[in-house]
Amino acid sequence: MAKEPFFASRTEGEKTSGGRDVEAAEGAHKALELVALRGTEVLGVRHVLDGGACWIGQAPESIARIPMVEYGGHAAVVAEVKEGQFMLHVPPRARGRTHGKDGLGRLVTGPVSLEVEEGDRAVIVLGPVQIRARLVAIEASGKERVRIPNETRRLLTVMGALYVTALALCAAIAPARPERLANGSIRRAIATVTESVASVNTTQEFPRP
Repeated sequence: MAKEPFFASRTEGEKTSGGRDVEAAEGAHKALELVALRGTEVLGVRHVLDGGACWIGQAPESIARIPMVEYGGHAAVVAEVKEGQFMLHVPPRARGRTHGKDGLGRLVTGPVSLEVEEGDRAVIVLGPVQIRARLVAIEASGKERVRIPNETRRLLTVMGALYVTALALCAAIAPARPERLANGSIRRAIATVTESVASVNTTQEFPRP
């Protein structure tokens, strides 16, 4: 069975996305990758994680701001992820194609919702615009918020309080201003040491050779 154009390799000039096939990654976040195309022109790319959604039409977060007069007349959600289910929504009168990892294809006409599973490929066709969908693995970002256990947070709080207390005690014990030496005290001290050394040299007898 020959592959349809949608399932062929990427065309020249098309941008690649940052996702990888789910089967190729371990411990990464699953995401529903959406790529909006007009011919070979990439209109937008989205990676929808659990709890997220993707719009099409005249919406602030739309993947492709195209007229929706023929497809319901208003912006519509084309994909969303809820509790581990990756759903693709085909707008009214739009066409959709799916190709499962089992090799079976399916043609649909909206409005209809399709669940995308690992290894599946799907596309929504809205006139000259196509929205391709598949599951990918997204690597964890270094900017993700790190969760600190409550016990560790309490320990850090106690250590911080002890450090502040120690600084306060040191400030209270230390003298307000260092005492300055009286004028000529260093000179007198040097003279006293010199006289002592001279006295020792004159009184001590050294054995003659």
